[in-house]
Amino acid sequence: MHNTNGLLEMERAAKSPLGPQLHNGEPQSETPRLADLLDEIDFLIRRFVQLPKSELAMLIALWITESYTFEQFRYCGYLALRSATPRCGKTLLMKILSQLANGSPPITAVPTPATLFRSSRPVLLLDEVDKLRNADKEKYGEVLAVLNCGFEAGAVVERCNQKTFEVKSYPVFGPKAVAGIEGLADTLADRSFQIQMERSAHRMPRFNLRKMDDLFIQLRVGLQGWAEHYGEQLADIYDELPDQIDCLEGFDDRFQDIAEPLIVVATLADAERPEGPAILPRLLAGLNASASRREPSGREKQLLAFLDIAATKLGDTDEIFVRSADLLADIAVIEDLSFIETGRKLAGLLRHFDLRPSFNHAKTERGYWITKSWVETWRGRYAKVGEL
Repeated sequence: MHNTNGLLEMERAAKSPLGPQLHNGEPQSETPRLADLLDEIDFLIRRFVQLPKSELAMLIALWITESYTFEQFRYCGYLALRSATPRCGKTLLMKILSQLANGSPPITAVPTPATLFRSSRPVLLLDEVDKLRNADKEKYGEVLAVLNCGFEAGAVVERCNQKTFEVKSYPVFGPKAVAGIEGLADTLADRSFQIQMERSAHRMPRFNLRKMDDLFIQLRVGLQGWAEHYGEQLADIYDELPDQIDCLEGFDDRFQDIAEPLIVVATLADAERPEGPAILPRLLAGLNASASRREPSGREKQLLAFLDIAATKLGDTDEIFVRSADLLADIAVIEDLSFIETGRKLAGLLRHFDLRPSFNHAKTERGYWITKSWVETWRGRYAKVGEL
């Protein structure tokens, strides 16, 4: 593969990092080195898209590579592009993904459940998923159910033929990118590399797709050829991973699951180009930038807010009885708990965390016995969720 110089032709002042492929000092015309391809994709993304952290570009480049190799792994994390307002580059980044990901997938807006499990495309790019949530909550729930299981190998959706009663299984495992303005459902956010897009303070270079076809073709061919050449080796490295990878130790288990395939790809890319610059450190920086956007789930936020109230009530004591009415009064001014308006709703939340309503010693008032050990136990389990 020769130099990809499409960007140079469009903007002479810009220097594309993809140089000639060298092996023992001789040009290599066969399978290009992945690290060189990743550098080119990283450069391209950073040139045309304003990201909150530049390191996220390498994370996206490796996700694109995984779209060609995902079948070698157990998990495949999603890309989740969000922004507080329109015109923050989500659509432009989705166009780049469409041009570079396996199969050149089109961008699908407001998908139906059947779109997700009947499609033969290896990669799905889903835009404006939040509009479906607002328009048809039942259909959104079905779409979400497919997305919730599609990040893990072997996931299927089963449908029964109404005429023959034959049950058919549709595989749904594969790379998916979703874009929208509203927040993600907790389960979907848990399976995603989240990127909060921001509007650029200055005008970005124009993304002229018409003049970039040759560049995209070369990159796709290069990624496809590399994946075919190294597929089995990737699977072997992945199978031999230890239970805990040191560089991922600070992340939660689900994030480690979806990050491990990218670590494997980056490691092999660096082994193929030992002279550097290294890919893995840039990926780790991108993972940290993405993980910083991972917030506690809705229920976890509610628990953490309640633990703050409980700790205040306890003070220096080891155990205290608090009336339900007093807790409801404190909860009313907490945004994450404002939906709890009755004792029944309060009990519905706390039962998930092994705290159930009871009576005081005199059996005259109903409320909760809160202990310091209970607060410390649950804070220890969930306090680090939002601290990465």
